[in-house]
Amino acid sequence: MGSRKKQTVGHRYLFGLHMGLARGPLDEIVEIRVGDREAWKGSITKSGRILINKPDLFGGDKGEGGIKGTLDVLMGDADQAVLPALAALHGTPTPAFRGSTTQYFDGQIAANNPYPKPWKERARRALAGWDGAPWYPEKAVIWLADGAIRAMNPAHILVECLTNRDWGRGLDRGLLDEASYRRAADTLHAEGFGLCLRWARQTSISDFMQVVIDHIGAAQYTDRSTGRSTLRLLRDDYRIEDLPVFDYESGLLAIEEDEGGAQDGAVNQVIVTWYDPIKDEERQIRVQDLAGIQATGGVASTTTEYRGLPTAELAARVGTRDLSIACSALKRFKVRVDRRGGVLAPGSVFCIRDPFREIGTLVLRAGTFDDGRLAEGAILVSAVQDVFGLPATSYLQPQPPVWTPPDRTPQPAPTRRLFEAGYRDLATTLDPAALAALPADAGVALAVGEQPGGLALNYILTTRVGGAAYAEAGTGDWCPTAILAGALSATTTAVLLAAGRALDQVAVGTAAWIEDELVRVVAIDPQAQTATLARGCADTVPVPHAEGVRVWFYDDFAAADSTDYSVGETVEAKLLTRTSSAQLDPALAPVDSVRLTQRQARPYPPGDLKLAGARYPDAVDGDLVVGWAHRDRRLQSDQLVDHSQGSVGPEAGTAYVLRLLDAIAGTVLDSPAPIAGTSYAATLKGVYRVRAEIGATRDGLASWQKAAHTFDFKNGLLRSETSDELVTEAGDYLLME
Repeated sequence: MGSRKKQTVGHRYLFGLHMGLARGPLDEIVEIRVGDREAWKGSITKSGRILINKPDLFGGDKGEGGIKGTLDVLMGDADQAVLPALAALHGTPTPAFRGSTTQYFDGQIAANNPYPKPWKERARRALAGWDGAPWYPEKAVIWLADGAIRAMNPAHILVECLTNRDWGRGLDRGLLDEASYRRAADTLHAEGFGLCLRWARQTSISDFMQVVIDHIGAAQYTDRSTGRSTLRLLRDDYRIEDLPVFDYESGLLAIEEDEGGAQDGAVNQVIVTWYDPIKDEERQIRVQDLAGIQATGGVASTTTEYRGLPTAELAARVGTRDLSIACSALKRFKVRVDRRGGVLAPGSVFCIRDPFREIGTLVLRAGTFDDGRLAEGAILVSAVQDVFGLPATSYLQPQPPVWTPPDRTPQPAPTRRLFEAGYRDLATTLDPAALAALPADAGVALAVGEQPGGLALNYILTTRVGGAAYAEAGTGDWCPTAILAGALSATTTAVLLAAGRALDQVAVGTAAWIEDELVRVVAIDPQAQTATLARGCADTVPVPHAEGVRVWFYDDFAAADSTDYSVGETVEAKLLTRTSSAQLDPALAPVDSVRLTQRQARPYPPGDLKLAGARYPDAVDGDLVVGWAHRDRRLQSDQLVDHSQGSVGPEAGTAYVLRLLDAIAGTVLDSPAPIAGTSYAATLKGVYRVRAEIGATRDGLASWQKAAHTFDFKNGLLRSETSDELVTEAGDYLLME
């Protein structure tokens, strides 16, 4: 005989990882990637715990495992408490890590490979973490890429660098020319010029600010007249007639240098390197001067790096700006003016006139200044002919993508369902002790929803009772769903589906809803959209369904409201769709409701209904014997016992209530006392259209549903074809009263 000793084929590796992310707090964390694969996506805006459940991220137990565990996010708030898990790990004393955003992951990080894969996270910060209240918060955030990217206004970046006392220059805000920074912030916001930059402290704060200034095309300087730090954008935002003019009668002393740019060898192509924060990759875009290329007979290229630019559209606009500078025959000047030139500042625009050089009115942009000695009374200004100005529109088209960026605006779930959980639903989620302790009059609400679009990640379930405010009750994943492509009878098991969504996620053996009937998935083909279903499971019975009825494969996808409600209460719910950048406005979410009926405590209806030994016959000719099978909710527990299976149980105290009705007149033909067994022989004679109904009762509670069937019945008497009389088979007439 072979050995039955267990063999170890691999190991799962569980770590406790304490990770530092950035200075905190942050506005939001929206994505976590491990080993360059998406481990989690959503929105974390405050300290708390999330569950990462991707055990198959790297191939599962047959590969390198995955990520499964809890992640405690510590945003670094000023009042942040010590995380108990870290206190247990480090002992006493343990810091609370205030002022830094850190995370503690506890769980599986790999399998069959003891080396953790690198973690990357996409975070956002524009309003949190300021030294005091955020400056000008209305214009701090600039949304790009149709709401997919939340960039920061560069003017706000500069203000924070200047004023933050922890890591910036620590200037009082009163030392800033706030009006100039506000004007710049307004312009950048209107231009959609947002940056996604990270300062890692390898460079000085001055160098980092210069990077921002280079991105946006600006000058930041200390105004000589006010002593305040000032920001000026280099834009085409002036009228020539409003500019100060310097000639030999209004302050111009001399033009000491006059250098013209040569056209030969001028740059006619600019390659802009930018960084895509969503794909976490460096990308490039080319901007060309086609006329310049044709004139010189070749391409003269230069590459500029702007890693703070987060979109191709913005990179193209900046590239067009730089190309206009690079390919122009710029004239550079050193102009000496008298003290009237003190009105100029770095980046300001002015005009000069010099008839001796045949210069009419030339617009220059001021650069550096040399004030010289006070006794000299002269200022030397380095300037360049003004061609600056960020184009409002770039006519350059980036390399044509193979797809159009989808709309990330959250939309309501197109179809939804809110229903009361049955005993079987609770048995799949609660441990036996909690299930046994559940009060008989308690009810739990479950919700399912159809995904409104491919970018809808999941949804937040919010509920209320009465006129109370909606409260968050849980998070749900979108439910696989389809509609029936044809009508079903009570005995149909082979089903043709249509308009299926996520059917590849449906597992064999799980439960599904068709209206108020619970079924078990025996087999499913997502491509052919066919399924085999076991009918009438748990506390439901098989019934006919019309074409077009929706099927919810809810077993692993229902969102549960953990609140225990009382019988008779009506629960209202809204499903708030979440995308990578937003959450659905509650005012736009439809309302669904369910009235709780103590479903989980009710006895199961009988199974395997038979009439004269047949399942759901069209007609019975002769004596009528009604048969059925026992059902027991406690013994069945989390099992999906379908209607056709034999007896289970019964649950103690269960009896069955049978009624035989005239389906046409609605009158009761036979209604025996509650029956403890599994059959009843009716003494019914005559010709009727009969409806047989049988339900269960226990401790004063009736089953949630009844097994029922309508059929033609004939026993001993025939109806006359010419009158309303009944005749015996021998031909004698019996007059009907």
